[in-house]
Amino acid sequence: MTKKISVIIDFDDTLVESNTARDVLLEFVPSEYEEIANLYKSKKINFKTYQELSFEKAFSIANTKKIANSSIKNSKIRIGFKDLVLYCEKNEIDIFILSSGLNMYIEPVLKEFKNNIKIIAADVIFDKNNNCSFEYQKSYDDMCSPDWGICKCKTVDSLKENNFLIYIGDGITTDLCASKKCDQIFALNPLYNGLLEKKIIVDKFVDFNQIEKYLSALQRKID
Repeated sequence: MTKKISVIIDFDDTLVESNTARDVLLEFVPSEYEEIANLYKSKKINFKTYQELSFEKAFSIANTKKIANSSIKNSKIRIGFKDLVLYCEKNEIDIFILSSGLNMYIEPVLKEFKNNIKIIAADVIFDKNNNCSFEYQKSYDDMCSPDWGICKCKTVDSLKENNFLIYIGDGITTDLCASKKCDQIFALNPLYNGLLEKKIIVDKFVDFNQIEKYLSALQRKID
């Protein structure tokens, strides 16, 4: 194998054990969030609109520091991630955290790893009057991003030619689209069952110790 090995990991419900975005929003604006979430679940609004409306409500009562503290409090990183980061650094394997969520709640949780990973997520920008706007240019596609903000397939496509890609995720929407383009998939439900239904080869994701073992075996094959 001449390609570089890279690992792509979804954040909410994958790298961390629960959905940090939802937990943060339920802490600050529970009733407003539930209303907006119901609009999304009933397909009256798309994901991008759902996320922006929800966090705009949260920003009205909580500053970025409070949201960062909440995300740290509400997140539990899945077992083995720290060891995986060390292994990948030692073996020159890139780790990409690829999320449709917001960098402002993801980055605080992963602060200790910031020099060893690359986070691709949406950014929030505040002007001098504290009005916010959402920026998606890290992974933007005209066909996908108007609905989802971050287009995960755009990132995967940009890496695919020169990388053996390992995808780890849980979602049935953007994770499904992006994971199918990768060389190896580890998945939680509903993505796991969704891939099986499409007869796509996938391994059940347990924790990051499992990923380190897989990488070790893969590298022994290469050597």
